Amino acid sequence: MNHERDPLELSALPPVTPPGDVWPGISHALQQRAVQQQRRRRATSAWLGIAAGLTLAVGLAFQLSRSAPGPQAEPTALAETAPKAVTAQDNLEALIGLSQQLERNVRMVRSEIDAMPAQSVVYQIELEDLVAQVDDALSIHPDSRELWSQRVNLLLDLEQLYQRELRRDDSYMASL
Repeated sequence: MNHERDPLELSALPPVTPPGDVWPGISHALQQRAVQQQRRRRATSAWLGIAAGLTLAVGLAFQLSRSAPGPQAEPTALAETAPKAVTAQDNLEALIGLSQQLERNVRMVRSEIDAMPAQSVVYQIELEDLVAQVDDALSIHPDSRELWSQRVNLLLDLEQLYQRELRRDDSYMASL
């Protein structure tokens, strides 16, 4: 053997047989991961729906309690000012109005923030991406209360993120 052509004498090593087919294991692991992600998304959507329902119920209860007459009202006045039954269309309109208000709030709060930590920016981008996905779904199903409630919850999360960053900035300024 010419030492110049094989200075490390690698040709003297015993041949190595390649490992068996590992693709079935990789494929199975990827499928399991996809199933777990799908379960997490469903669970998150369910919780977001519950939170939206609770938010809507509290908002409607608050709105109805504000419009209810005081204890000194006469019985005829009570009959005239009794709240009407809340319909699904009223519910949908309330969600749309809440979504629009939150979007205005998010824009206003976002304009007040100078810089954010990278971790918060990643979370912000994920939330904005989810809002865009819900908006795409709403373009197909504009009367879906579930989609509107998801959008409201995502905007609430986004607004909280910005508010937290503003508080962080305020505490920094206060320490100067």
